[in-house]
Amino acid sequence: MIVFCLVNTYDKLKLHEIHLRSIARAIPLCYAYDFHLALYEFPFWRNVREVVEDVVNYTTIGDPSYAYTLLEGNRIHLIDSFPAHFGDLIATTPNPDRKKALSFEEMVRVISERSTTFLIGLGRRGLPKDLMERARYHFEATGRGVSLETCTAMGVVATTIHFARVIGWRR
Repeated sequence: MIVFCLVNTYDKLKLHEIHLRSIARAIPLCYAYDFHLALYEFPFWRNVREVVEDVVNYTTIGDPSYAYTLLEGNRIHLIDSFPAHFGDLIATTPNPDRKKALSFEEMVRVISERSTTFLIGLGRRGLPKDLMERARYHFEATGRGVSLETCTAMGVVATTIHFARVIGWRR
């Protein structure tokens, strides 16, 4: 199982448009590449049905059937901790710790052997320090340490994971 996890680094007390739009952009990626979508520290909702209804009603990004397909398949998760079955945490960052840095080739191996959760921080601050430390691996998707806008990074990371999985399946 591969989990694409958006980490709320914005306001934790109030729902903002950026929350809805980021989720709306992540849903088609998770649908296209058969990922689960986890929302870490999004306390505005009581359940995932509320998430889907709010995103679908507020945004015009993407086909709403993708959100409902993920919802009905139990592939959207509201979390405030990481369940064991989500596997290894992989922080996406333009500045990986050298000791935790995961190359593309290593990612192919890791995602083919066990469940993984890719952490993507919303906003310019990136992932919180505690999650960077908790993550078993760090992954830098550009190969050049380039910091990407959040939604651009989501697309690049999702596509890179997809190709790593395809390569893993062929081995």
